[in-house]
Amino acid sequence: MGNRETLGIKMLHKEYDHIILLAHGSPDPLWKQPFESLYHHVTQTYGENNASLAYMELTSPSLEDVIALLGKDVRSVAVLPLFLAVGRHLRQDVPAQIAGLQRDDLHIELLSPIGDDELVKQAMQTVIAHHLGKV
Repeated sequence: MGNRETLGIKMLHKEYDHIILLAHGSPDPLWKQPFESLYHHVTQTYGENNASLAYMELTSPSLEDVIALLGKDVRSVAVLPLFLAVGRHLRQDVPAQIAGLQRDDLHIELLSPIGDDELVKQAMQTVIAHHLGKV
């Protein structure tokens, strides 16, 4: 599982030591279930040492909590927002959080939200088509 390629899926085209899946957050524990399920699948494929799940607000662990728990061997981190689009949080709030967490020995890169990925857009179109009875 420590292998960068498992089941024919590559971790990332750019190498990072660790990826943090970042969800918005909600105090409702049921809201967290889809993100925890996704995180579970990611760690089953790529290993628990390669990924974490964090929440921007309203629940834990926070981005700060996750960064604090990273091992000394982690030098480059990607933060992948599990958001559909860029809004105020991804333009202002999350970059400010990341700027406060950067260190000389740790580079943190904010990736585009998952909703910008063409595969996600196609999946949403497929779901809509299923509901319209077109597929």
